[in-house]
Amino acid sequence: MKTTIRILVGFGLMLFVTALSAASAFEGTYSANGKNAKLAFLIAKKGDPFSGKPTTLLVFSEKDASQDARPDFHAQMGDLGDALVIRLMKDGDNWDVIGSEFAHSALKHSGASATGIVSVKDVTVANGDISGRLTTHADADLFDEPLAIDLRFQVKQP
Repeated sequence: MKTTIRILVGFGLMLFVTALSAASAFEGTYSANGKNAKLAFLIAKKGDPFSGKPTTLLVFSEKDASQDARPDFHAQMGDLGDALVIRLMKDGDNWDVIGSEFAHSALKHSGASATGIVSVKDVTVANGDISGRLTTHADADLFDEPLAIDLRFQVKQP
């Protein structure tokens, strides 16, 4: 009986630790045409410089892209399921979104790129992490298809 209890307690503890380590590095919504995306993963990668300034790619995806050498490309092609790729650039003290790719099962133009749709605020870089909030304005759309994004993120900096 004691052995069974120990095994059950050990198994429960293992599940609890696994759940903590698998906790999402983001929370919020990404929807297109009123349908929520099935996002489960977030990674940050070093992007190509823009105007001589470094960039950071944030790749939110339905499928794990942590081992992918080109997750932004594969997200745009739909290989990662529902996905959102955000290109951030630090300009002085400010951070800006300089590009976005939108892959979503509810979009007719899934994989399209755009600028000016997503904004970033409250960006903090500390302890090796980058965090912030991504949003769209109330009437945001991509080729006349409504988009709504409100995601808070925290991820290890590349």
